[in-house]
Amino acid sequence: MSSAGRKFLTSINWPVINSVLAKHTEITGSLGSFRKGYEEAERQLTQLKEADRPVDFEHYRRVLKNTEIVDKLEKIAKAQKIVKVDLADQLKTISAFEAKAVAAAELYVKETEANLADLSETVKNIEQARPITQLTVDDVVKAKPEVVQRTEEMVKQGKFTVDGYDEKFPSLALL
Repeated sequence: MSSAGRKFLTSINWPVINSVLAKHTEITGSLGSFRKGYEEAERQLTQLKEADRPVDFEHYRRVLKNTEIVDKLEKIAKAQKIVKVDLADQLKTISAFEAKAVAAAELYVKETEANLADLSETVKNIEQARPITQLTVDDVVKAKPEVVQRTEEMVKQGKFTVDGYDEKFPSLALL
């Protein structure tokens, strides 16, 4: 990974991202597994860089009596070649994961923006609402047209009281 990529990944504030996306467990889980994979790869890279130390065969020739073994080991060590690994498959996997994460994040942004629009409209309605003492019957019918139908049905059935009203608001006439 480039140094710019490493710098970007180390500058990410993971706790903030996890708290913002707490309701979206799939995204949080995907980002967590990506982060763990990145940290593991970074750890292995650091170990490999530190492990690349040449062996001092002359020291072992001086210390050991059997220099023939040291010669064989030196020959084997020099015969080994560093194998370059093709990272194209891993990069494709990372790109696919990144595309999926970006798509999920964009979907989350759209959902959040829609929720914010609904909430701002609700706040606007609350701010513009009149107190209950200033409402008229026409205002109630305009807001809830089903009230007229329900009232007409109750009158047809001969009901002139609302079920549960006396339990919720007891009559004070007996006092």
